[in-house]
Amino acid sequence: MVETRYVEIQAPDGPLDLSRPHFVGICGAGMSALALLLAGRGAQVSGSDMKTGEAAAGLETAGCRVRTGHDAANIAGASVVVWSSVIDAANPEIVAARAAGVPVAHRSHVLAQLVAGAERSVVVAGTHGKSTATAMLAAAVGHLGPSWAAGAAPVGGVNGHAGSGSGLLIAEGDESDRSVALYRPDVAVVLNADDDHPETFAGRADVVGTLVDFAVRAGTLVVSADDIGARQVTSRVRRHGGTRVFTYGESSGADVRLLSAVPAAGDSTVSVLDPDGGRVSWTVPTPGRPAALASVAAYAAGRVLGEEPQLLAAGLSGFAGVRRRMQILGTVNRVRVVDSFAHHPAAIGADIAAARELAGGHGRVLVAFEPCGGTRVRVLGARMCAALAAADEVVLLPLRDAVPSSAVEVSAEGIERAAEAAGVRVHAACGLDRAAGTLADLARPGDVVVTMGVGEVAGLGALLLEPSARPVAAL
Repeated sequence: MVETRYVEIQAPDGPLDLSRPHFVGICGAGMSALALLLAGRGAQVSGSDMKTGEAAAGLETAGCRVRTGHDAANIAGASVVVWSSVIDAANPEIVAARAAGVPVAHRSHVLAQLVAGAERSVVVAGTHGKSTATAMLAAAVGHLGPSWAAGAAPVGGVNGHAGSGSGLLIAEGDESDRSVALYRPDVAVVLNADDDHPETFAGRADVVGTLVDFAVRAGTLVVSADDIGARQVTSRVRRHGGTRVFTYGESSGADVRLLSAVPAAGDSTVSVLDPDGGRVSWTVPTPGRPAALASVAAYAAGRVLGEEPQLLAAGLSGFAGVRRRMQILGTVNRVRVVDSFAHHPAAIGADIAAARELAGGHGRVLVAFEPCGGTRVRVLGARMCAALAAADEVVLLPLRDAVPSSAVEVSAEGIERAAEAAGVRVHAACGLDRAAGTLADLARPGDVVVTMGVGEVAGLGALLLEPSARPVAAL
């Protein structure tokens, strides 16, 4: 979740009837995951969204009924109407449901009910890397046939799945609206705690507090031993008592210790020291340190679940990666195109560093960046620009405001000036076609092009690799 609106999430009056759920904004990352999971369990799922496309096709293949646009008639027959924090209370489907007496529930309450009803459950939280670690854990314990719901889809798959009956549920917990504190999993995973979501939180300490509220509800906390914010969570959870703490990371005292993450041609070989004293290794198909650390978190959670090291390593090695998480889209004329979801300064810097590894010291790193969220750019913009300065060239797309805001207006021009002041060459582009043409003019064999951000930039990679569209393919 990039930017949300501050909302008050009222608890439902009782258990939700999830036999015929209707999702308002069903194509959203968190909503589609739940819709797919419930459809796989036999529910009659319906939903609506202003933009459908590929996500809707996957939902319909799974048996969900998807409507384009929001209309009161869409909720007919629904047992519950589900909303997320980006949905306005004045949405006609929400208004119609309340008028008709149909229960209206926030997405987080649906997930909380599923977590509570699972025989065993794991919820993965943190500021960065949740989707990757969730999908990796599902792959690592794939032999158990778990149910899972993530905020992004594995390459070649979808982001939610109903398991084969093992009773294990693995889910991503979103902290952006504080709803992560609603979940009571057997195992809580905290990857990191950073200063993010300024529309909701007052700073890192505020984020840490919400993650502590989440972690103390779990039987076991699997947590990074390296991240500053995660260590603060650990300290407070230990003082609280009642929750077992199991750590992972490079720190010498970690229960699962990362020994090495050796980059290769687009992937990494990760080796850890297991608590039993053995060395275990696997391959991560995604470049960069964040993916390697996410795999270690998944391995640690799998060990807490009682699974054998070699089974976990085999599951991780067979994982294909996550869409838009440093996903290598293709290589044309020795220019490699990679797609990145990064939008926070820490993630921007980490993914540019990963791209630098891919370039191998010979090529340059060119980044097409789409800033998103007026509030977050106003608060974090200077740090974003400092992170972007690690690239050789930046093509800057217009600011996308995910949630309408009455705050002071922020423009892409301000970001451009700040990025240039940080020492990077910036090329403004008014849209994807212009960005593709600029990158085609800039790119040379050996370079790595990273399409980065959360909005329309997701479609830029296809333009760059399409022979008829002139760009990189025509070099």
